[in-house]
Amino acid sequence: MEVSASQVPAPLSVAVSAIGARSGGDAAWLIAMAGITAAEAAWWAVTWCMGISPAPYIFTYLALAFAGLGVALILRLALQPNMASPNWSSVLAATLLVGLGASFFLPLKYAIPKLVPFWLDQPIFLAERSVFAADAWVLLDRCFGWAAVPMDGLYALWLPTQALILFLVILQPASAAKARVLIAYILAWFVLGVVAAILLSSAGPIFYDRLFGGTTFRGLKEALQGHGARFAIAESDRMWRSLASRRPGIVAGISAVPSIHVAISVWMVLAARTIAPRAAGYALVYALVIWVASVQLGWHYVTDGLAGTMGMLGIWRLTGRIKIPLGTFVSADTRNPFSV
Repeated sequence: MEVSASQVPAPLSVAVSAIGARSGGDAAWLIAMAGITAAEAAWWAVTWCMGISPAPYIFTYLALAFAGLGVALILRLALQPNMASPNWSSVLAATLLVGLGASFFLPLKYAIPKLVPFWLDQPIFLAERSVFAADAWVLLDRCFGWAAVPMDGLYALWLPTQALILFLVILQPASAAKARVLIAYILAWFVLGVVAAILLSSAGPIFYDRLFGGTTFRGLKEALQGHGARFAIAESDRMWRSLASRRPGIVAGISAVPSIHVAISVWMVLAARTIAPRAAGYALVYALVIWVASVQLGWHYVTDGLAGTMGMLGIWRLTGRIKIPLGTFVSADTRNPFSV
């Protein structure tokens, strides 16, 4: 369901109002999330008035956010049945903001080539071919072609996977460590997924020939078809039709640099190391597989993942400098949570 500009302030104002109600130690990251969401809403309103971004699917994404919360609650009860009940005012406010933020992010991503035409693909393509003496996807396909189908499936499930991790973090007790993890997540989507994506406007190998003509990446599509990587083929075709027809669906927009898939996968590693250290190794393997898959399947250049990784680490370092008074948290733990 699409929503017009006149309908946007109501749900956002409800979420902001909810933050003030018994947010307790969660206030810091909730305020950051509300601020970023408000900035995205304002930016969307400008681009919508310019006629270069579509209306957001607000109610659809709110429904998806609450569905994600429900799944996370079930998993949390299964894994941590004795954990104290979360602050429901904070959880509900956060879920509203997650749904709103996602609904504004997609129209902004869709507007990227209209704000800054794709310009970085050719420099990256030429630089990487010079460095590797071949296209990076070819080298990876030679090593992992046998795993193309499971990688394709894993990549397709990345969005619900990161959403599940996000809600599991939101359901954790209030702490400075939790605040740092969530503020880093919020900043990554906005700084890397919107601001940097516009400045470094690019489409990725899978769209290269459709943008610039020729058959530079014809072998990529043939390899994907040969391996049976159905999601990459179908989703890229659908995304291109959405861009070419100017009729975006619920998921739309093309952007390569920096890779938000890799950036948020690195965030999962940092979140695990901070909140659940025993899961950090698994998170690291997952992040590496996502990076390899992003290149092998043609969604990204190697450089995209590097930019996403460095950007995420930079944001993480920045959030480590934020001083949050420990007295505002329910937890009595006085250790420095940023020393991990």
